[in-house]
Amino acid sequence: MALLGLLAAPQLALAYECPVPAFEYRPGQAVFTDPNEEVVAEADTVVSEDGVVSLNGDTTITYQNRTLNAENAQYNPVTGEVSVDGALSFESDGIKMESNNAIIDMDDNLFSTTESVYEFDVNGRRATGDADRMERNAEGHFTLDGATYSSCPPGDKSWFIRANKLALYPDEGIGTAQNLSLIFKGVPILYVPRFSFPISPKRKTGFLAPILARGDSTGFELHMPWYWNIRHDLDATFVPRFTQKRGPQLQTELRYLNRQGSWVFDHEYLKDSALSHRQRTFSQVRHEGSFGNYWTSEINASRVSDADYFTDLGDSLQLASITHLDRRADLRYERGPISALVRLQSYQTVDLEIPEQQRPYQRLPQLTARWETPKDEFGVRASADVELVYFDRTNSITGSRFDVQPRISWPVSGDSWFFTPAFSYRYSLYSLNNTEDDIPSKQSRSLTTLSLDSGLFFDRAIDDKGSVQTLEPRLFYLRVPFANQSEIPLFDSSELDFSISQLFRENRFSGADRVADANQISAGVTTRFINGVSGRETFRGSIGQILYFDDRKVALEDDDIETDSSSDIVGEVSAALPRDWSARGQMQWSPNNDSTVRGSILLSYRPADGRLINFAHRTVNTDSTAETDQLDVSALWPISNSLRLAGRWNYSLDADRSLESLLGVEYDSCCWAFRFAARRYISDDGNDHETKLYFELVLKGLAPIGQNYGALLENTILGYRDEY
Repeated sequence: MALLGLLAAPQLALAYECPVPAFEYRPGQAVFTDPNEEVVAEADTVVSEDGVVSLNGDTTITYQNRTLNAENAQYNPVTGEVSVDGALSFESDGIKMESNNAIIDMDDNLFSTTESVYEFDVNGRRATGDADRMERNAEGHFTLDGATYSSCPPGDKSWFIRANKLALYPDEGIGTAQNLSLIFKGVPILYVPRFSFPISPKRKTGFLAPILARGDSTGFELHMPWYWNIRHDLDATFVPRFTQKRGPQLQTELRYLNRQGSWVFDHEYLKDSALSHRQRTFSQVRHEGSFGNYWTSEINASRVSDADYFTDLGDSLQLASITHLDRRADLRYERGPISALVRLQSYQTVDLEIPEQQRPYQRLPQLTARWETPKDEFGVRASADVELVYFDRTNSITGSRFDVQPRISWPVSGDSWFFTPAFSYRYSLYSLNNTEDDIPSKQSRSLTTLSLDSGLFFDRAIDDKGSVQTLEPRLFYLRVPFANQSEIPLFDSSELDFSISQLFRENRFSGADRVADANQISAGVTTRFINGVSGRETFRGSIGQILYFDDRKVALEDDDIETDSSSDIVGEVSAALPRDWSARGQMQWSPNNDSTVRGSILLSYRPADGRLINFAHRTVNTDSTAETDQLDVSALWPISNSLRLAGRWNYSLDADRSLESLLGVEYDSCCWAFRFAARRYISDDGNDHETKLYFELVLKGLAPIGQNYGALLENTILGYRDEY
């Protein structure tokens, strides 16, 4: 009766309601819990002879929260055995069964029946089927002959599994099947002469659900995953990937767990028939672990055989546009006020057309440490950051950098205000190789930074329900003297994008190679509307600008001096609009050029789960490679009780071309679903497009067959959540 803890996948969730079940599913496993509980038997006539009770006509036997109904039965109180000759029905927690001719041992929980029809509750999901014979023996093993299984309602044959014989071994956590067939809409789609499967959370060696797909560069694809449970701390998955245009590929994943943490090794191998059987590979190692209470480790390193690997064999614009693969190993220490990092980092440049001088530097190694005091009784806070790193790159300036920055601040605040003065000192020492003759190999830089951060909080009631509007002005003064840094190489520094948060930073550059000179004050103001009933923030808007008292002389690679007396104006807004609409937006506007430098807006409509529409526009006008003007529209909407559409269109207005488009269709019935998507995205060369087709058949209660449609839409449509 424990049938099908077996093939069930309890994480699947019904998207649409099934018909009302024939009985109420109550939690339970239909096993005995109190052998001393009395048995209550009722019938039209009851006759006791030689210790055997015969029950005739409209018989009901109740025991252990179980109910047995039959036309007649014989009950032996000494052995606890009930025999029924004819039709019977049985109900208990999470199970209903109708059978013919049964023998039930109530004391030892044994039974044997002939033709039976059953319904089970398997972790909240209906399981239905029938069997020519069912038995549970003294060892606790279940045997079903001529059995079927489905998660569809009784009488619904949309899909089911049929097996000549099923044997379930609960102690071992496995089951076996002979001559197993999977029938969908009357068509056999899978046949296995002998099959074993887990009926517990324990892992088990065997085949996983196959995957069907199609792509322009690969043609039709068939993936046949096979899982190998090697031992309790080691397993592997092998995925033969058969592609129409490029031949077979083998994808391998090996997982290992030890005291130091988890290790994952991935390898892909292809002898590409489209490229004269050229060998193409991708390898990756990932690790996360810990040593004691204070040390953690992380490794992520990968290698690919050629620049076109992801374009030809990947399945997304993100993969096709990869230019560098990260290779990084981290060892972290955290204890109290001290944290530290040891890092080894290098890259594989996938796009070989990128000049060596424009490729990222390797850090071999990088050592960082941070110390920070908790707030003491006087409110003073102190911290210190230290870094030692060696940068390496072919045909470039290389060398080490030592950087240390102690900082002290004194935050004071009241109910409606705050004021935080801060002072820091930064010293950097470079030891360089391969420099030009006029550039010294030893360089140092020392700078002080003074900042004064302050703000006020005002609020006013806007209705009699407790709703308020706030007004939060903020001023931030920053003073950093100028230091000539033009001869310091750019190992890892770049200029940060300008935004509201950038108004209140102490350096407009990332990394330690550039420290911006500053004599400026940032002014910003934020207003919020807060609903007094729900406490929800219904509107938030911020705007700000920097006023410069001196020219900015520090630049990245040239000696351009910025002489503007004020920065661009930046603003952010978010609002919960009526009728389930919401909006978010950001803008950077140049008053000198009377133009938008950066801007984005997102308008969303979400009236209910499974219904959403997004309209987005993004523009960047910075005279750089990041310049773009894009429109992005996505939606998810049901068009009937069982059918819904999903789509996305990402269009470049400046290039007048589609960057990515997707159309998905989902059909969802009570016990099965079919999902299909067509995706077209621009390849890495910026000229051609790649088209991929995704198929997924979901038989609820079994593993999905096909590609992961839900993961695809979660990555492309904002707000989409997979229901399976």
